[in-house]
Amino acid sequence: MNTDQLITVQYTKLLWSYKNILIRNVLIAAILTSVLALIIPKTYKSNAILMPPKSQSDQGILANIEGLAFGDFLSTSSDEVSNTIFAILKSRTMMESIVNKMGLIQRYESDNLEEAVKSLRNNLSFEHLEEGTISISANVHTPWLSNEQDEIEARNLATEIVNYILSKLDKVNKTLQTDEARFQRLFMEKRYEEAILNLQESEEKLRLFQMENNTLDLAEQTRAAIRIGAEIKSQILIDEVKLGILNKTYKKDHPEIDKLTMEITELEEQLANLDYNSHDSVNPNYNLFPKFSEVPNLEIELMRLQREVEIQSKLYAFLTQKYEESKIQEARDTPTIQILDDASSPIKRFKPKRTIMVLGYSLIAFVLSALYVILLEFNTTGKRSS
Repeated sequence: MNTDQLITVQYTKLLWSYKNILIRNVLIAAILTSVLALIIPKTYKSNAILMPPKSQSDQGILANIEGLAFGDFLSTSSDEVSNTIFAILKSRTMMESIVNKMGLIQRYESDNLEEAVKSLRNNLSFEHLEEGTISISANVHTPWLSNEQDEIEARNLATEIVNYILSKLDKVNKTLQTDEARFQRLFMEKRYEEAILNLQESEEKLRLFQMENNTLDLAEQTRAAIRIGAEIKSQILIDEVKLGILNKTYKKDHPEIDKLTMEITELEEQLANLDYNSHDSVNPNYNLFPKFSEVPNLEIELMRLQREVEIQSKLYAFLTQKYEESKIQEARDTPTIQILDDASSPIKRFKPKRTIMVLGYSLIAFVLSALYVILLEFNTTGKRSS
């Protein structure tokens, strides 16, 4: 037998020789702990599980507006929603409201509201669970030497506190969302009115530009002018050939020569009119086609004006939908939280755990008694050796 085994056997024999003391102390500790567990305040815990409201995002609306890339404008993420819920739950306003509603100043025997709030915070628990849900718990203690009626009151109070928290949370969160929706509605209303004015202004600029430059459809007008100009020019060339033949055939004062000359002159005037500038004060006649030399500049300016009208139109469509959505959001009165598990009246006490208490204190009594026996034996052995 080695040294360690020998020491173990010696300690075992020593403890066995004092078994009466050890058993007595353990029994005393167990009995006292059992009595203590019966008279100390009992704690009842009520719990509720809620699902945070879904984040509000405008992606659904934006997806219906082609060409717009506003991203997550006025959107709210799930984390921000959860943070808002926890901020409301832990707020001083929430705590004071619970204390006043449930009369906890008297129950906690606090001197003032602030002390009662501190006591309440120690008996409330808010947790963000892995599933994404939020747990709300309230602990209520019975008095020392409580009876059955005290236990019933504690159970009911724990349930009432959790239910009140859920009700108050929904009310405060709804108020915050309504205020936010009102601010958004006022902002959208202002931008909506501005968008109407901007759209009307851009449409008016386009209309005036088209009237001043005769550019209802610049590309089609230019093609038509080129086609007509080509026809007139070809007719002039044909008439010039005819005139050359007539000059060689007849005298210069021949009626046919005069007629053909007048026709060529008229055609040349028509061809010149195709490149006529409507701002020229010499010839104030209205011309259907834009001046050829100004077509590139007119086309660029027309594209800019048309693009501005298109931008303002899409912005107007976006703001119209957002404005209507903000009015609906402001007027809605639906619950803002989803309760998965209601707060039910607890049947079993949460604390004390009597079995654990008795076993724990009995073990502590055994360890302390064993140490006492060992020290006592060492002391006795030392005196004998002396």
